[in-house]
Amino acid sequence: MVVFVPILYYILSKLFVNSSVPLLTSVFVTTNMISRTNLFAKLVTSVNPLLSKLKAKPNSFTSSSVSETFLGLNDDFKLELLSGIRSLQAYETHSKSANERRRKLFRLLSWRQQNLCQDVGYLNKLKSIDRLIDLNQQVLTQVADFSQNLYGLSYSDFQYLKSNSPANQTSNSNYRVIEALGHLKRDWSENTEINPLLSYISSSLNNVIPEENRGETCVVVAGSGLGRIAHEVAKVGFGHVHAVEYSGLMHLCNQFIYANDKPINIYPYVHSCSNFVDTESQSRFDTINPIQKPNNLTLNLDDFRYFSIEDKFKNVVVVSAFFIDTAENLIDYFDSMQKLTAPSRNNAIENGYWINIGPLKYGTAAQAELNAEEIAKIRHKMGWNDIDYNNCVKPDELVGYITDKESFWQGYYGVSQWTSQRKENKVKLRCK
Repeated sequence: MVVFVPILYYILSKLFVNSSVPLLTSVFVTTNMISRTNLFAKLVTSVNPLLSKLKAKPNSFTSSSVSETFLGLNDDFKLELLSGIRSLQAYETHSKSANERRRKLFRLLSWRQQNLCQDVGYLNKLKSIDRLIDLNQQVLTQVADFSQNLYGLSYSDFQYLKSNSPANQTSNSNYRVIEALGHLKRDWSENTEINPLLSYISSSLNNVIPEENRGETCVVVAGSGLGRIAHEVAKVGFGHVHAVEYSGLMHLCNQFIYANDKPINIYPYVHSCSNFVDTESQSRFDTINPIQKPNNLTLNLDDFRYFSIEDKFKNVVVVSAFFIDTAENLIDYFDSMQKLTAPSRNNAIENGYWINIGPLKYGTAAQAELNAEEIAKIRHKMGWNDIDYNNCVKPDELVGYITDKESFWQGYYGVSQWTSQRKENKVKLRCK
């Protein structure tokens, strides 16, 4: 391919005499060829974190109370945390605004129609929703206050949001706060929705890491959300467990789970009036009890694509649950899996594993929407050998996701699940 460029230039120079076309075309072809090489891809991956730090705006946090942890974050994650706290504080205003819209639409009915609805308690239901929103806000205010104290933030520090647009942040909308309430229920209440994920991950970990080797093993939970999976994995006694979450809002709520010292009630069903059997069902609450953080668990606010492990471990396992389809660039995720787990002469890793369970519901900007078969082939090409692989789509294999089993609409996903080992592993487990 390298020889092709001068030949192309020679031919074009004969066709376009005294023109810049030959030179411009040759430069375009050369740069395009370079950008497709593995060397260029590795260079981009290694430089991206540095560019992220370089683009950080000058530090405008002059208060002596701001923690070193916060100041050490790059600009994106400062904005994530600040916008997350502001979103928590604004939940009541935004949620009651949505409820007030229901009242305005209700007034478009005729008097007779309004009276019919009022007689069966519709307006009383809307008033009850406002009251439950107030109760949710009390909990979210606790999370916001805890977060401000954790990072030593004062009112003036939030001026940073005014001069730095958080448009691309994941924590700057009321939808995300409502989503966090749903995840609190899913991960930390008596809800059993997450049990199938825990069951597969636990059995897969037991299969690849014998009990006597747990202390020499680091587990990385990618896209850890509210942290229940990372918590349960850490309880087993691995050397270290890293929960890696990009959303500042999710990270703050996860931190609060371990700081809270009394039971709290949340009302996750009040944000929609669709598909309920009765008002009592919509008014249900879930209780979140205090829980102690395992000593071997670290909560990381970080971009998984650039996450690295500082300590040395013989075994590294990456766990991804309902995660990989969140990527804009799926191959970036796969590259990170490989970087974290592949044994080489430059690290202490002897065995690397990847455990995945989740659907393939891609977002609107996914650059490659791969099906399960295509992903399996790419795993093999990238040096993974499957110990276990199954696509679960039968009715009794489906997994709920923030669904309400007492409502008329319930959401369930089939999942693609696999446990894979690196081809370079010192210990070779039997593959499918």
